Amino acid sequence: MTPSQLATLLALMAALMHASWNAVVKASGDRVATMAALDTVALFSALLLVPFFAPPAAPVWGLIGLSMAVNLAYRFFLLRAYRVGDFGQVYPLVRGLPPLLVAAIAAFWFGERLSAPAVLGIGLVSAGILSLLHGHGHWPATVAALAAGLCTALYTVIDAQGVRQSDSALQYAVYLTLVLSLPVPALTAARRGPALFKQLRRQCRPALFGGFTYTAAYALVLVAMRLDAVAKVAALRESSVIIAAVIATVVFKERFGLRRGLAALLVAVGIGVIKLG
Repeated sequence: MTPSQLATLLALMAALMHASWNAVVKASGDRVATMAALDTVALFSALLLVPFFAPPAAPVWGLIGLSMAVNLAYRFFLLRAYRVGDFGQVYPLVRGLPPLLVAAIAAFWFGERLSAPAVLGIGLVSAGILSLLHGHGHWPATVAALAAGLCTALYTVIDAQGVRQSDSALQYAVYLTLVLSLPVPALTAARRGPALFKQLRRQCRPALFGGFTYTAAYALVLVAMRLDAVAKVAALRESSVIIAAVIATVVFKERFGLRRGLAALLVAVGIGVIKLG
């Protein structure tokens, strides 16, 4: 298996895991507590792995700090978008724009030059995701969703740089997870106190599953970005939107419909074109 083929496999596995932990959050009656639980599982997973990886160099710590800041901004804008807009309006914008933005930023940052088929494939994946966009325009939600999508693209490229400056992708993943998993549980515990821990005990099994898939999904993406072009990996990862639509149909009994079918077809064709490129 070539590095490019392995990167594709890892990115698609990450997409499946990303859709899975999002389904855990969606199924929860208390999404803030669930997100805190997922971060807590991720934090302990990173703590268990820290003894096996030396701390990264100072420049990498700088990238980890920058990534954390952009990730927190992403979460702020995402929560803002969901507070004032519909899921069908927000989610496709947040996940559909990053592949295009990452391709542009990576071309400037890394000097990545993609083949014409790869560019076409990335465009098809984004078009497939954005085709799920529906609902009436609502500017506050749209602006917040666009900001969240921009943050996604930025932290993706920052992390790609961090991975390439680290001793290994897993070293960067462990220390990024360690830093990134602290704020949400700490802030939620400070606001809710003992009530949060009771909620976490009730959600133990979903939290373990969601926390594992949440942690592993991005670790796989980081490894993939060390093996292949960042823009291609980012586009393949966002196929999680289509996987999430399938999960919604099977698990939550939502109607799949023609729109989702055509979107899935566009994304599948886009993935195929990327690999041809």
